[in-house]
Amino acid sequence: MDMIETYLDAVAAQLPRDTRDDIIAELRDTLLSQIEEREAALGRPLDDDEREAILRAMGHPLVVGARYRAGPQMLIGPELFPYWLFAVKVGLAILALVFVVTSVIGMLVGSWHLFGQAFPSFIGSGLTVIGAVTVTGAAIEHFGLRPAYFDSWRVKDLAVLRFSDPATWAAEVAGSGMFSGPRARRTRFEQRRRMWPGFEALAGVVWGLVFVAWWIGLLHFPGQAMFGFHGADVTAAPAPIWTTLFVPILAFALVQVAVDAVGVAWPRAVRVRAALGIPVALAGAALAWVAFLASEWIELSRSGDHAMVAGGMEMLNLHALEQMGHGDTLAGLAAILSVVFSWMLAGIAVGQILKALKCLWRLCFG
Repeated sequence: MDMIETYLDAVAAQLPRDTRDDIIAELRDTLLSQIEEREAALGRPLDDDEREAILRAMGHPLVVGARYRAGPQMLIGPELFPYWLFAVKVGLAILALVFVVTSVIGMLVGSWHLFGQAFPSFIGSGLTVIGAVTVTGAAIEHFGLRPAYFDSWRVKDLAVLRFSDPATWAAEVAGSGMFSGPRARRTRFEQRRRMWPGFEALAGVVWGLVFVAWWIGLLHFPGQAMFGFHGADVTAAPAPIWTTLFVPILAFALVQVAVDAVGVAWPRAVRVRAALGIPVALAGAALAWVAFLASEWIELSRSGDHAMVAGGMEMLNLHALEQMGHGDTLAGLAAILSVVFSWMLAGIAVGQILKALKCLWRLCFG
């Protein structure tokens, strides 16, 4: 095949089908004219190297094709890049906090190998968070979306940007009132929440994306499938109920992220977000209740021994909490986790119902 046709075929592959023929015809005429002018100046036909130099001066086919492509020419544009960078910093900071907490818990229970697993796991999980933020930004660029915050931000909203500085997180922890009374902690929380109306929604988006990445297997936290217990490794396998609820829970999490994203884009649209949040919260309560009624959640295995983390209504009383004990055996550990999971799932269901009532209040009274 002629060198020029090879070049033009490569360019054509990068062009929209509806305008491809016209653009290629124009480029062919331009190249042939340049070759004829060069040959006339030299008084002889051009050799392959000289013809290739003209093609190289025209540009690489990927670059030439991009000139005629509609839409943005980059994943993250210069206007969106500062917001992307801030989201990446906050997401990685939250992820680091999760890994530190899980590693410390692992060391406290004697699973020192979790500390060695934490760093490589954090690297993979961090890349996943960066990828998720990048895909979100690329979608904003591609579809031409423009969150209202870009144009309607206020000076009082800017305090939240301090959290892009790692030193700020340390200062916040040091002065968080962890050892002060409940009233002081509530006051500090309200001050942070008022920094920007969409702060709560942004946190929901970040945590939601982290959960989705973990739920579909992109994120792996230390000790989630195997942990040390009294000198031996214990394997934790999910019960069949989680396979049954895999798609419904994934759909719920994605819809919740979408609702929180509305709160980020339009932080003052309180009633819109409340109206969307009511059915989502009720769906979350229903999922938690279905999982609670399944009664069996995790199977623990160690050196041929098996024990099921299972519970139900009989676990939701103070007597069950008093009988938790220390869990020196695998069955004892399963009994402790059974009480914890029973209260946790019941608490999630009640919490989602309260969230639905809160959304209803906001819908009615702003």
